[in-house]
Amino acid sequence: MKFPIDQILNLPEMKVLDCQEIEGMGIIITIEKSVNYSTCPSCRKITHSIHQNHWRMIHDLSWSERTVLLKINRRQFKCHKCKKVFSEKLNFVDSSKGYTKRLAAQIIQQVLNSNIHSVAERNDLSDEEVESMLKGQASQILNINLSQLKRLGIDEIALVKGQGNYLALLVDLDTHKPIEIVKSRRMEEIREVLVNWDIQVLKQIQEVSIDLWSPYKSLVEELMPNANVTADRFHVMKQVNDELDAMRKAEKKAAMSLENKSEKDRILEGLSKSKYSLIKNEDSLNEKQK
Repeated sequence: MKFPIDQILNLPEMKVLDCQEIEGMGIIITIEKSVNYSTCPSCRKITHSIHQNHWRMIHDLSWSERTVLLKINRRQFKCHKCKKVFSEKLNFVDSSKGYTKRLAAQIIQQVLNSNIHSVAERNDLSDEEVESMLKGQASQILNINLSQLKRLGIDEIALVKGQGNYLALLVDLDTHKPIEIVKSRRMEEIREVLVNWDIQVLKQIQEVSIDLWSPYKSLVEELMPNANVTADRFHVMKQVNDELDAMRKAEKKAAMSLENKSEKDRILEGLSKSKYSLIKNEDSLNEKQK
């Protein structure tokens, strides 16, 4: 069953004028608003008078790992009453951004599990665009209502993996939404954010999930007296896997020193290419790996 492009695109206020795939660029979808009028933001009168067409290209969600660019005609209208020229409003994209709001939301979720540079490369974006999405998210959540916050997560986002440049992220674990994005993971700056919260907010927090870095734990115990501190699953599993890999290396080293060649070969054969077999989920193992 085939679906029309309009339905797949899922932007109800827009109509598709053209769709083509260009090698090296991706899928280009040309769209404009389906109505031929707009409301003047100054005097609130409806006008049908188009002053000029203004075309722009923005990134949208990928389709089957193919880059999607929306070529949008954001028309300018002229109001007959107050004589002002204005651009029509598009709800799915901010006026100064080169990407849709829904792409920004998806990118932020990817960054939570990776780092800015990797996510930028994966989505054909620049590091600066991804950082802009994060900052935009931060500006939207400055006035978030914390009265229902019960479970808090403190995590880190690497700007570029392996270069030690991090942001700290405070997340509501029940809604999975960011609360604050701190410009570094330094305790002084995280403390400054937390002490600006109402004391009742800090007292009502029942659980805080952190990595295994002890300064985070000390900060939580100091400022959130009623919270249980838990280590987040990612860092627990990382430590387990590190210990398991250390044991694998120790077994291999011990086998290398055996004088019995057949026993030595038997153990080394079992350990050969075992690193990733040991940390994979059991249901993902093939027979040889099992």
